[in-house]
Amino acid sequence: MPREVEIAAPINIALLKYWGKRDELKMLPFNNSLSMTLSQSQLMSHTKVACGPEVRKSSFILNGIQQPSIPPRMKDVIILAQLKARLSGISVPYRYVRIESTNNFPTKAGLASSASGLAALTFGLAHLYSLSGDLSELARCGSGSACRSMEGGFVHWTTSASSETGDDATVSVARQLYPASHWPELRVLICVTSASTKSVGSTQAMRRSVLTSDLFHHGRLESVRRHEHELLDAISARNFPDFAEVVMRESNQLHAICLDTWPPCVYLSQVSLEIIRWVHTVNSYLKRTVVAYTFDAGPNAFLIALAADIPMLQQLLVYSFGSLSTDSDNTANETVTVQVQDGSKRRLHFNGIQYPICPHTLESDLLSLLPSCENGVSYVISTELGDGPRLIRSRE
Repeated sequence: MPREVEIAAPINIALLKYWGKRDELKMLPFNNSLSMTLSQSQLMSHTKVACGPEVRKSSFILNGIQQPSIPPRMKDVIILAQLKARLSGISVPYRYVRIESTNNFPTKAGLASSASGLAALTFGLAHLYSLSGDLSELARCGSGSACRSMEGGFVHWTTSASSETGDDATVSVARQLYPASHWPELRVLICVTSASTKSVGSTQAMRRSVLTSDLFHHGRLESVRRHEHELLDAISARNFPDFAEVVMRESNQLHAICLDTWPPCVYLSQVSLEIIRWVHTVNSYLKRTVVAYTFDAGPNAFLIALAADIPMLQQLLVYSFGSLSTDSDNTANETVTVQVQDGSKRRLHFNGIQYPICPHTLESDLLSLLPSCENGVSYVISTELGDGPRLIRSRE
């Protein structure tokens, strides 16, 4: 029987965006990035990694489907893990590995499935080969964002260069800034507008931006340093208004660069743009920063807010983006229903953390200002900050 480990790993959402590598071989980013790791209770990659005499060929099964081959970046992680083991004096008698991975969320749709999947693989190989020390470098070889999924809470991925020494000229590590408990009131609503695979992968788009975007070279690299300091201060102080503004500006700048790339890389859909307008309308009307948005390379929105405001925001989301509801519809606990101004009802399914129905009547003046995009959001995943990868089971 082969030796097998079973791992669960989280996704992370970038707050200070990583976009573009200055060294493709070493997977080194142009700038530092900041992220928040999300709870595995709602979003995770569940991965089994096995090796042994019975495993005579490396294989990869993703979401129950046998893949024709192991992707190159996964191969890099496997080879480097085996090399690290040998350099540490650990015997690696079995060359091949069998990998089975399942995501409980849409894959390749801008929800960081590569980050969680490669973090799970890295963590699993580390247990198989008894690797110790910092694993973020190993994860980074598979996916830059994967190194941030190796830690929980708020994570800071830094890159620093030193031209004065020929030895180890570049150091790039991901470290936990604060655990999930640092800001327990923070919540995330992931609005899934599309589960389709994006037309241009992040790796290809980043490379294209670095080669063709003037905005990237003459604006991004300067502003990201300012945003980094502002975001670090806001997270430290748990200052939501400042936090929200930087997060939204970072998201906007990422997608501005994607549009400035040639040919353009368009990730935001019409519904994505309506969600952006929805957020600014809500904040403006209530005269306080209630909610922030951020998008990675995809159309699905990550809405960030404090727990106390979530019941109201859920109702407003249903009003603007829910589907038409009839009396015969199944009214499950996870479905929120609201009545719109023409007397009809809309509903929207919320997976994950459940909240009480908002006790207050929605203000008609606010509703009249909100965009109306029926069926714009398929469903919402309600989650919070969470921890890094964990070992579920190990079998010798």
